[in-house]
Amino acid sequence: MLTNIINNPDMEKYLVSYETGQTLFFEGDDTQDIYVLVSGKLDVLKGTKKIAEIVNEGVVFGEMSFLLGQKRTATVKAMTDVKAVRIPKENVEPFLKEFPEVFTVVAKYLAKRLDVTSQTLFGFRELCDQLPDAVMIVDKDGKISTWNSAAEKLYGRDEAEMRGESAEKIYEDPVVYKNLLEELKAGDAIQEKVLKIRHPEKGICFVSTSTKVLYDGQHNYRGVLFVGRDVTSVEKLERRYKRTRRWLIPTITLLALFGIGILLGYPYFSKGYKITDSRKRQFRDDLSVTFKMLESFLAEPFKARDREKTRQVIKGFFDVQKGGSIPYNGVVLLDENKKVFDAYATLPGFDAEKMLNSSYSGIRFDESDNRPYSVLTLYRVTEQNPMGGKAIEMAFEMEKGGVFLGWLVFQVDLQKLKEKYNVNEDDLKHLPFKGS
Repeated sequence: MLTNIINNPDMEKYLVSYETGQTLFFEGDDTQDIYVLVSGKLDVLKGTKKIAEIVNEGVVFGEMSFLLGQKRTATVKAMTDVKAVRIPKENVEPFLKEFPEVFTVVAKYLAKRLDVTSQTLFGFRELCDQLPDAVMIVDKDGKISTWNSAAEKLYGRDEAEMRGESAEKIYEDPVVYKNLLEELKAGDAIQEKVLKIRHPEKGICFVSTSTKVLYDGQHNYRGVLFVGRDVTSVEKLERRYKRTRRWLIPTITLLALFGIGILLGYPYFSKGYKITDSRKRQFRDDLSVTFKMLESFLAEPFKARDREKTRQVIKGFFDVQKGGSIPYNGVVLLDENKKVFDAYATLPGFDAEKMLNSSYSGIRFDESDNRPYSVLTLYRVTEQNPMGGKAIEMAFEMEKGGVFLGWLVFQVDLQKLKEKYNVNEDDLKHLPFKGS
């Protein structure tokens, strides 16, 4: 390629010789000298693997390190005795001025190499476009280098629009993406991971993402290859299943305790007493089951003063009954001093949270021998009754292992109580539940 130059007498000061097996430079060396082969043959190695040969007289090599100011990307070793022109880094500029044809050869070589690279990248893009999965490559700074047509569809953005942009823009939680990159840079193995993205049209979607770290010849981190596929429908189904499973076991347990409550509570409420109205008898039985069931669930966390668990039980009770016609619109737990420990209500406009730590000490509890609960009459402020509306509640004493814990209070919906059981306020106060 440069035979006219290597035969120039002025080149003699740059001539160097290497014996067979001698190394001109190693991969990773911080040298930027440029070489022109005069005679002999050279091996180009990546690690211990031979990737190319330099055998043609006049071929320029080693120029990339000089042009880019980087370390050597490969090792060059003499296969035979070798003669070469070596231009030291500090002499390259005056050398190129003296022999501009060398610059022309290097420029042509780089142009050819760029063309090959461009064709390779184009071929890679064409190949990726045939894949059903979304392929995205980000550089070492986390910016998008390219992605295929499947990625355009999955992420809802054109490749040209996103090239050079930070990939964190497509993720719902950029911090998760940044943490993933840091883990990859640190060399940690990342298995398939589901990440949330925000699609411009579809909103939140879930993408199952596999990653491959990209390194250069010196094993320096250069970027990441992402392969993703849409798993939104599967993820939503799985989350729905988890929610269902989370409530399924408590629901089955509640239903089982309903049955147990009937067996245990019936003698407690109905000993020796006959009720002629079948609906009122049904109310007595349902009330026994409900109280015994809730007492069994609430006693332990109530005794431990675990409000998170008591709230879960109470809310779960109303969730299970949702859509039914139970005659209660709230439940309150009072401690032994009649202070509100926990409360939950379904009545619109009624804020149960405001009841916490309030006191029932000024309300008369009238439990009698004929019934196991007290009927409480009080007035509450709601959106419907800003001046205070009359409310009826039933307070049962709760205990655990013979130790008095407080009261379980049902907030009664008198309208539903009348419609379903034909029971009114007066019935609650006078209807006996034990032998009279």
